[in-house]
Amino acid sequence: MYEQCFEQLDEEDKERLKPIHAPVSGFGGEAIHPRGVISFPVTLSAGTHSRTKEVEFLVLPATSKHDIILGREAIGDFNAHPSTAHGVVGVPTCTGLAIIHVNQHCFATESSKPSKIPKQSQRSEPEKWVLNKKFPDQTVTIRPTISEIVRTFLKQLLTKNVDVFAWQPADMTGVPRSIAEHKLRVNQMFTPVVQKQRKMGPEQTKAMNEQVLDLL
Repeated sequence: MYEQCFEQLDEEDKERLKPIHAPVSGFGGEAIHPRGVISFPVTLSAGTHSRTKEVEFLVLPATSKHDIILGREAIGDFNAHPSTAHGVVGVPTCTGLAIIHVNQHCFATESSKPSKIPKQSQRSEPEKWVLNKKFPDQTVTIRPTISEIVRTFLKQLLTKNVDVFAWQPADMTGVPRSIAEHKLRVNQMFTPVVQKQRKMGPEQTKAMNEQVLDLL
């Protein structure tokens, strides 16, 4: 479900929006974070035969010539069989097969060109962006394929959560021992022994060096 459709819903329905933290990847490789997920009963009907299913929609923060798009999961739940070439969708129901034809309004919407074409990013190289000005050498690399709108939202998100990152070893304190702990696994049965360094004379040093050269 696109944003322009979600904004037309009643406030009571908008309050049913549940947060979601899984991004959606587009054809351009960029990741879009949905505003949330919301469910509605959807009925596919051909007049005599109809079928209703509860469908979950991801609300995308973007505009489109479409209001909603039924995804693969919803099409699978309906067991629908669409044919783009013939402009029909077959949906099995309890009373028979519902054949839904494309109407003139849908055809006009599908064939019309969008009034505004979103501009693609003009960047050709990755951007080395400084998130924390106190550490200018630690940069965030942003791919050039990300659009300027998504790039702006991404920077705002990272700036808002800048305290999550560890910029120096001092920022890594307070880690619970249940998560990370360093141990020296020494057998407690062995008694600690202090090794004394033995001094060698010139002749012993020369002999040891000759042995090392022979090994090489």
